[in-house]
Amino acid sequence: MYDFSKKITKFHDNHIRLTLVEQGDMRKRRDLNRERIISGLADAKRPEPTEWITQGGYAQKTMTQPPEGDEASRYDIDMGVVFDEGESKTPTTMREWVRDALERKATSLKDPPVSKQKCVRVVYAEGYQCDFPVFRTAPTFVEGYELASGSEWVASDPAAMNDWIEGQIAMLSPGANGSKQLRQVIRAIKYFAKVCSYRKNLKFPSGLVATSVAIECYVPSTGRFDHSVRETLRNVANRSEYAAVYANGVCISDDKDVARLERLKNAASDAVEALDRLDGDDCDDQTAAKAWKKVFRHSYFDEIQKSEGSTSQRAEESANETELTAAGLLAGLGLSEKETDSRGMKAVEEIEVKGSSSKPWLY
Repeated sequence: MYDFSKKITKFHDNHIRLTLVEQGDMRKRRDLNRERIISGLADAKRPEPTEWITQGGYAQKTMTQPPEGDEASRYDIDMGVVFDEGESKTPTTMREWVRDALERKATSLKDPPVSKQKCVRVVYAEGYQCDFPVFRTAPTFVEGYELASGSEWVASDPAAMNDWIEGQIAMLSPGANGSKQLRQVIRAIKYFAKVCSYRKNLKFPSGLVATSVAIECYVPSTGRFDHSVRETLRNVANRSEYAAVYANGVCISDDKDVARLERLKNAASDAVEALDRLDGDDCDDQTAAKAWKKVFRHSYFDEIQKSEGSTSQRAEESANETELTAAGLLAGLGLSEKETDSRGMKAVEEIEVKGSSSKPWLY
């Protein structure tokens, strides 16, 4: 496969990975809303949370930027709000406690906080959102936590999930730099799913499902991020959409994910078909940029094609100038047209091999 790893890594660093500024903005909003929850609950004389658990892409360092053209799309930061089991009420009541606390203190928000099926959500006009899943500590004879999911308490341990993902990244990634490549590939697969979802206006797997599929299908490649992404996509394309998705031994997919996984599978198949053209001996950066553009649909790859095209044109113009200069000098020696052509071509060939010279006729 044509080595395009440096440019794909640069694309990842600049256009897939969330920037430090964006991470900082998300963290500030999370912390501000945490203070609002604490203060709002106190005003309502309700129990104070016993613990806070950062979870999801932020905790796992796998958050991604939105696709190009969809910059206003939402990306979120999750923080679990944990209450003591002895002070808990129904799941619906507990989520309402958190929603009411936020609404009481977040008076400047455009839209009020919303109680969803598995969290309380705060949405910002800039495209950010903060999700606050509500947990209670599990009964003393059970480890972990219980999530307020709909009208039920469901066993869940987000901290253990974070640890499992971190462990997979450290264990499966290659080399001394091992704690990095799988995380990069997870981001690439999540970003790819977002791009496809935006272009097709259809739902693709959620962040955790996409993360777990990326881990399951991951193919390490020492020093070759581009190769690792392609081969991981190949495994995604070959994966059955009916196969359940597991994370830390827990099934995290359900019936709705079958169609979403099928869309990801088909999109991955198209991507691999485009990238397999880079196995030829005649590939160059322009060819590679064109293929990767079909995968990530970003103007970054257009700039590479323009840059490489300009370089190629300049090289061709320089070669033409060299040929004309050599031919003109030889013609001035009074040689026949045939001799001029013969010695001129030889001069140009020698210059290409040995480098330019101010006296091409000497070769």
